Amino acid sequence: MNADLEVPYSEHQEIARDIAKKSIVLLKNEGHLLPIKSSVKKIAVIGPLADDKDTPIGNWRAQGESNSAASVLEGLKNANLDAEITYAKGVTLGEGERSFLMPLEINKTDRSGIPEAVNKAKEAELVIMALGEDAFQSGEGRSQVNIGLAGLQMELLKEVQKVNKNIVLVLINGRPLELSWASENIPAIVETWQLGSESGNAIADVLTGKYNPSGKLPVSFPRAVGQEPLYYNRMSTGRPSNDQHVTYSHYTDIENGPLYPFGFGLSYTNFEYGAPKLSSENLNEGGEISLSVRITNTGEVKGKEVVQLSLHDLVASIARPIKELKGFELVELEPGETKTVTFNITEEMLTFYTASGKWEAEDGEFELMVGGNSEEVQTVKFNFSK
Repeated sequence: MNADLEVPYSEHQEIARDIAKKSIVLLKNEGHLLPIKSSVKKIAVIGPLADDKDTPIGNWRAQGESNSAASVLEGLKNANLDAEITYAKGVTLGEGERSFLMPLEINKTDRSGIPEAVNKAKEAELVIMALGEDAFQSGEGRSQVNIGLAGLQMELLKEVQKVNKNIVLVLINGRPLELSWASENIPAIVETWQLGSESGNAIADVLTGKYNPSGKLPVSFPRAVGQEPLYYNRMSTGRPSNDQHVTYSHYTDIENGPLYPFGFGLSYTNFEYGAPKLSSENLNEGGEISLSVRITNTGEVKGKEVVQLSLHDLVASIARPIKELKGFELVELEPGETKTVTFNITEEMLTFYTASGKWEAEDGEFELMVGGNSEEVQTVKFNFSK
C-alpha cells in the first residue's frame, strides 16, 4: 500500500469512535438523569460488563484482537469527569472457556460480589450499571428461549436499585432484550450494542453529553419473550387490537405492541412535529407527489432527529404489511430552530410482487405515516391510479 494513502491509527480510532456513538440509542431518561451533571461528585460503575474489554468486539470479530476494546469504566475515566469513580463487578456473567465455538456457561450461583457492589452504590450519587450479554452469548448458533438479562444480573440490578435509585443502565448486547422490569424501575437506559474497539469512549461521550444521542432502534424490543418474533411491518389479520390497528396478535395479559418500537430513540432535547402536508392527494402513473413536515427543536440543546416515513397499501391483491419504512431523513436543529423535511412519493415506492405475478403498483388508496419512530406517527392518505 502507498504510505501516503495510509490512515494514521489515531484517525482510525476517531472514525471508530464516531461510528460507535452514532449507533447508541437512548431508551429512557426520566428526570433528565443524563447527561451526567457536573454537580455529581461520586459515581459507582457496576456490572460484569463494566470493565470488559472483549465483549464490545462482538462475536464476528474476524482479525479483531481479544481484550483490545475500551471498556465502559475506561471510557468514563478518560472523560476527565470532576468526580470520584469507583468500580465493582458485582457478579460474573459467565464461567469457563468462552469462544466462537464454545457457548458461554452462565453463572447462576456465585453471588459473592453483590455485597461490595451494593456498598459502592450506597456511597455514590450516581450508578452506571453495565449489563447485557457476553460477546459469545449472541451470534450464529446462539438462539435463546429467554432473552432477559442472563444469570444473576437481574438480581444484582434489583439489589443495587434498593439502595440507590439514580441508576443509568448501560446495555451491551447483540439482540433485543426483555426489559420490562428495568423499563419500569430504572430511570435511564442506554442501548449501546457491541460497538467495537472504541466502545467505552463512545459510551462516555454520550453519558457525559459530549455527544447528544440520535440513534434509533433497528429492531423492536418486546414487553415479554412470548411476543417474539415481533415485527413493526407485521401483516394484517381479521382481529382488531386495542390500538385500532388490525394486527397479527391480541394479548389479554400484557399491553399490545412493543416495549420500545422499531425506529425508537430519544435525545437530550425534544422535537415537535407539525402536521404533514401532501402536495396532492392523487398520484398518477409515472408521476410524483411530495409529503412535507415541519420539525422544531423545542429543547435547550442542539440535536439530531431521524424523521421516518412509512407506507400502508390499504387494499391490495395480496396481504400487505400494516406499514413499511420507505424513507428517512436526518435533520440537525439548533434550540428553537424549525426545518421542513420533504419526501418524494413515486409509483416505484408502491410496487410489489402482485397476484398477477409481476412487480407493479396497483390502483387504490394508500396511507403515509411520518414520525420519530414506527409507533408515534401522523397519517395522511392519497390515491394512486394508472
